[in-house]
Amino acid sequence: MMISIFNVDINDVAAELTTRPVGAQARFRLLSFLQEHESIEIDFHNKSLTPSFADECIGQLAAHIGLSDFKSRVRMVNLNDASRPLIKHVILTRCSAAKH
Repeated sequence: MMISIFNVDINDVAAELTTRPVGAQARFRLLSFLQEHESIEIDFHNKSLTPSFADECIGQLAAHIGLSDFKSRVRMVNLNDASRPLIKHVILTRCSAAKH
């Protein structure tokens, strides 16, 4: 069986990667893609993310679908070096909070 991976350009779901409202809007778009496709690949084009955007978009997405599903269904590419630890932190924080 072939897995369909839907490529998402972050620029198509968020004009800027700064605020919680924009992060929430992007998260809703990503969730709709996950309903239509087995997995998605998000291209961040090495742009900087604020903690607010990262938490609202990626952290909340991971908490919503669960860490296991997130790891198997969401791939993030072209994350800049400064954003990598931030993304890891918001995912782990949100997923551990969702368990309690």
